[in-house]
Order: sequence, then structure tokens, then C-alpha cells
Amino acid sequence: MSEVTRPRIRYMPGLDGARGLWVVLGPLLYHARPESVPGGPSIVPGGILSLDLFFVLSSFLIMTIALREWDEAGRIDLKGYAGRRARRLLPAILVALVGLTAYLVVFGRPEQTDRWTGAIFSALTYSANWHEIAADISYFEHYRTPSPLKHIWSFSIEEQFYVFAPLFLIVGLGLLRRSERLLLAVAVLGAGASAWWMAVLHEPGTDPSRVYFGTDTRAQALFVGIVLALSARMVGPPETERGQRFVALAAYPATAFHLWAVLYVSQHDDWMFERGGFLLVASVSAVIIYGLSVPAPWSPLHRFMASGPLRFLGRISYGLYLYHWPVYMLVTGDRLGRLLPGVDRVSGLWLLAVHLAITVALASLSFYVVERPFQARRFPLVGRPATALSGTVAAGVATVVILCGLLWVNTRPSTAEGGFETAGGVCAEQGLLPPPGDGRVRVLVVGDSVSVQVAEGLCAWSLDNPGRMVVMNEAHLGCVVGRYGQKRVPEGIEGPVGDLCSAWNEAVPAHVMLERDVVSWPTAVELFRPDVVLGHITPWDVTDRLVPSLGKEWVWVGVPAYDDYISSEYRLASQVLGSGGAHVYWLEGTHLRRAITPQNHPDRIDRLNELVAGATVDLEGVSVVPYREVIGEVGSDRERRMRDDGVHLTADGLVEVAEWLIGEVFIETR
Repeated sequence: MSEVTRPRIRYMPGLDGARGLWVVLGPLLYHARPESVPGGPSIVPGGILSLDLFFVLSSFLIMTIALREWDEAGRIDLKGYAGRRARRLLPAILVALVGLTAYLVVFGRPEQTDRWTGAIFSALTYSANWHEIAADISYFEHYRTPSPLKHIWSFSIEEQFYVFAPLFLIVGLGLLRRSERLLLAVAVLGAGASAWWMAVLHEPGTDPSRVYFGTDTRAQALFVGIVLALSARMVGPPETERGQRFVALAAYPATAFHLWAVLYVSQHDDWMFERGGFLLVASVSAVIIYGLSVPAPWSPLHRFMASGPLRFLGRISYGLYLYHWPVYMLVTGDRLGRLLPGVDRVSGLWLLAVHLAITVALASLSFYVVERPFQARRFPLVGRPATALSGTVAAGVATVVILCGLLWVNTRPSTAEGGFETAGGVCAEQGLLPPPGDGRVRVLVVGDSVSVQVAEGLCAWSLDNPGRMVVMNEAHLGCVVGRYGQKRVPEGIEGPVGDLCSAWNEAVPAHVMLERDVVSWPTAVELFRPDVVLGHITPWDVTDRLVPSLGKEWVWVGVPAYDDYISSEYRLASQVLGSGGAHVYWLEGTHLRRAITPQNHPDRIDRLNELVAGATVDLEGVSVVPYREVIGEVGSDRERRMRDDGVHLTADGLVEVAEWLIGEVFIETR
């Protein structure tokens, strides 16, 4: 079948409106924070679930078109299919990737190079979801400064499906001799198998990013779309007015459920992963899609979904999703404040409004100048007809520009002699360790996510002040000082303390330290020979704990047995970290504006600070430093400027804490 005569399906305005509504109530608001981005509590904790509706909708439409082509031609034109997908998806994402590569070349810091390079290259190859999994990147840790392509993983899953869908149909209908019922059964089994595999892989109380990113675990929504397309084809549209009304009304409770899920469900709800929650959301999404596909001018919901503003947002939804996260990342409240006279920082709903306005403007420009012209086989702006060859050449040139830019930023000289790039910035690594006595202060950083950030700030300072300091970042997400056992994590869920942190006191061979998932403070001290060690009195140590050596009862700060235990742990850690003669500084635990768990009460944090100070008071070269004074009181303007989510540091906070540590606490740089 020729490209000109390819089959089309009836335009359904309600589906465009659904795209527009759920792209806003989903990712645009889920990623947006009223104070700044990234960080802070999400406005819609279940906004991640809107992507399942998009997965189902994309699958439904692709399969419906492919089935119609099979009916009319007896085959599927794979070349034409691939061309249509390329013209629909590639132009906008290539423009975005060229722009981000240019930003990295001109403005990027060395500590961004590795993270951005992997993100851009995996986006270019539509393998972003598997790159995130392989790199052990969390989708749900918003405090770290992620790449501006953190959200592209969903495009990768859809593109992988676009390759699979026509082959599934060709093989299925060909081998099964057009047995649609058997093909439908295979799709149902595929959805169930994917949901089952998600339940198998998910571990309660742990970060669910693996099962959230995986094509294998998210394919359930795509299979549901196939089921919907096959079912709609077999049953046909409702022919009676009563049937049409029934189908249209079914969209009401389905929409209400989806709205409830977006507002109240979060990644902490294990039932979503282990009891078919994502499959349920996908199935409800199918009901919404089928209900809105039926003309129902009498229905307020259908009229709302078919309204002009929502249909417009739906038409530009690809660009809205593509551009929103880079905008949130790069257009910060601090940068906006520097552009406006008399304003230090734009925050709150004003920042959200600016982000949404810029995103809509970019998406509209992309739709009218880039996406629609290429879909119509015309060159943007000039309107002249474009051939397949010219489009291929344009895509090739853009790809070469991206690859050359990435090659350049990864090979340009670094100002950090003897350093390398880690999760915490340009720091030292064994094998590349500069020898002691070169005049630079050697700082070893250990601890949890706050320590990770502080190390980033110190590494950035060392780049701006070459020859004065070298930093080894041995901090890891969620690390505790109190080893072993279990802790109660968000929503009261019980989870392991973590093997990484539980072995911090054990020495390992030097080559093992090169692995990202190894924590050994004695080996780090021996290899790096620091002058200064910096740790953090972590709020994870005030959560309810089940410690094997203390029996089978849950304990916490304030229980005498646990007080003795955690005091001895911090004392041992101080002795291990100071065994090479370094001065050990513990950042005082601060009150939190966002509770990591319900047990992070200020009284517990104050008590832990007292315990650590008491346990180390007689140790020479160990100090607890007043980190709380630098952060400010919880809820104050200063604290909100320093910590956008009430726990982790903003970009400004990183700079101020680094300067405070260097100038007033432990480093003489003058």
C-alpha cells in the first residue's frame, strides 16, 4: 500500500483532549514543584500514572491503523510505517538533543558531562530506559541534579513498542491464519505476564525505578492497548443509541478513578507494583479511551474533553512532554531572579506559571515549525516539498552534530588534575589518586544523600580553585551509620538498612573500591589518606530500627538500648575515619520540612545530635559542626532558599555550604 493511500481512522477529538488533560495533570505537574525544580513534594504524587494512559492510547491507535491496513491490503507496509513514525518522532527530539548538546558544550560543567552524555546518547538511540537501569539511576530521587532528559525513558519504551507492534501483528495474523481471538488471548497473556514479572522483581521498601523503567515490566500497558484495538475490531462500534450511551457513560467512573489515582497514589504504594496496580490503571485507561472514542455530544465529559483548549494541548502534547523537563531544569528560580530587577529568586506558583508558559510556547513552536511540516513532507519555514532523502540527510546531519558535541565535551582538557568524574563531581579515585604532599587539602566525604550533595559542592569549588583541594566522594544514597537490621521507611513500610552501608567498617581490596556499589571507609582512608573527613548525622538513624543485636523488638532514639548502640556506632565510625590522622567533622543533623518517614521527629534528631556529640567528645580530632545554623530554621526564607524540598540542598545551598566549610570550618585556603 502506498504512503498516499495509507488507511486512516476517524478523528476522535475527545482523545486529543484526553492527551492534553493528562499530560498536564500527569508529568507536567508531577515534575513541577511549587518552590523550585528539582526537589520538593510533588503536586500530584500519582502523576506518573498518566503515562500508562499514553502507553495504552499509543498502542491502541497504532494497532488500529495496522489492522485496518491489513484488512485493506492484506499486508503491512513496513517501509511506509517506519517512515511515518520517523517523521512524527525524530524531528522534534533531534532539535531538542542538538540544543541540549550545544548547552553542554557552551555552559556545561565537568561534573555534568558523564550524566548528560549518557542521557543524550541513550535518547538518540531510544534506549534511555535501559540506560537508566544500567546506570542505577533513580526516577524518584528528585534532589540530585539529574540530566534534562530524565523523562525520555517513556519515549524509548514507546519506540521499542513501535518496532514490536507490526511484527507482532504480521506474525500473529500470518501464523495464526487471521485468528483474532487467539491473537487477543496472546495479548491478554502478555499483559498478565508483564504485571506478574513486575511483582516478582519489585522489593517492598526499596526504590522501584527498575520495575518502573523496564520495558518488560511496563509492556503491560502496551499489551492492554493491543487488547483494546483487537476487542474494538471484533465487537465493532456500538450500533444502538443505548449501546453508545453505555460506552460513553463508562468513561465517567473510569475518569474519576484515574483522577483519584493521580492525586493520591504514589511510588510508595507497593500494591501498585505487587498486586496489579499498574495493570488496573492501564485497564481503566482503556475504558476511558474507548468511552471517549464514541461520539456523545450530550455528554458533559465528552464536550469538556473535546473543548478547544484541551484539543490544542493534546495536539502539542508530544512537545509539552519533550520540553517540560529541560525547561524545569534549566530555567531555575535563581536564574529568573537575576533577570528581574529587585527580585532575588522566583519561587512558588510564579515559578510554576513561568515554567508552564515557556513549555507551552516551545511546544507550540515545535509543533508548527518542526513537527507538522515534516509530517507533511515539507521543509520548515520555507514550505517547499521535502523528499525522503532530504529528510534522511537532515537527520544524519543532526546526529553527527550531536555525536561530535558529545565527543568534544568528553575529550576536552579538565582543570581538575588527577581527578575523575563521579556521582559527586570531579573528585579523586584510586588509580588516579594524586600523591599526598602536593599541597592540596585532601577531603574524604562519607554518608548519605546530603553528603553526596555536599561533596558535589566541594568538587565544584575545587574546579574553580585548582591546586587547592582534592575531594574523594564516598557518600552513597540512603547510607546510615547504624549498621545492620531493618528500618521503617516511608508510609511505615519496613525495609532493609542496606548492604552498602552495613559494611562500611570492613576493609576490601583496593581494586574492589572501583565498583560503585562498594562502601569501605577503612580502605578509603588507607588509599586516599585524607587530611579532613566529612560525614553527616543522618535522619535515617532516627527512624524506627530492628537491630539483630538488640533483640526482636523495634527500637528508636530515646530507647536506652538503641541510644547506647547508635552512640557506639558513631564513635566507631569516627575512630575508623580518623585512623589516618585526619580531622573528622560531623555535620549536625537538621530538622526536616519534608519527613523521610513519620518517625523523623525534631526531638529525635536533637537527641541523636546529643548522642553523637557525647560519644565523640573525648576523641581527639572529632567535631560536630553547626550545620543547622547554616541551613536556617525550618520554614524560614533562608531555609527555603537553601533546601527546596526541606531535606536536600538547592544549587545556591550547595555553594553556600561549600564556602562555609572551606572558609570557616575545616579548610585554610588562604
